[in-house]
Amino acid sequence: MHYKTVKDVIDYSRKLHHQMSEFYHNLGLKQEQIRVGMLLEYLKRHELHLEHVLDQFERDKSQKVLDSWFSYAPEQNLTEALADIEIHQNMSADEVVIMALQLDDYFISLYEGMVESANSPTVKSVFQNLLEMEQQEKIRTARTALELRDM
Repeated sequence: MHYKTVKDVIDYSRKLHHQMSEFYHNLGLKQEQIRVGMLLEYLKRHELHLEHVLDQFERDKSQKVLDSWFSYAPEQNLTEALADIEIHQNMSADEVVIMALQLDDYFISLYEGMVESANSPTVKSVFQNLLEMEQQEKIRTARTALELRDM
């Protein structure tokens, strides 16, 4: 079991969103299919947006909340999140969407664990808000993917 503060978890989540943005950007550079390239560009911008949201979220929270400790704080790792995903140069739009939704599920699972293990109602609320944000972002990603499919 790892001990971390709320700030540590938010910082690392923010960094993961940044890494995912770079990952989508790099994958998009190798794409020949226009629709897949558009989807990857959207996902890149989407992840940058989430990175900025977490940055602002952290600035808006009190230091007392950010300094709260957790006895349950899983190690977040982009490699783990991508372990079950077959990534190749000419991925289809469907494969990219499945990958993006799986990565969203990774954050949803993380925040669900943080909500369950929170001792303080204030800290629980922080992670509940992040959980709800990720669930909404997953819906938005799926909706955008469907719109691109219809083009």
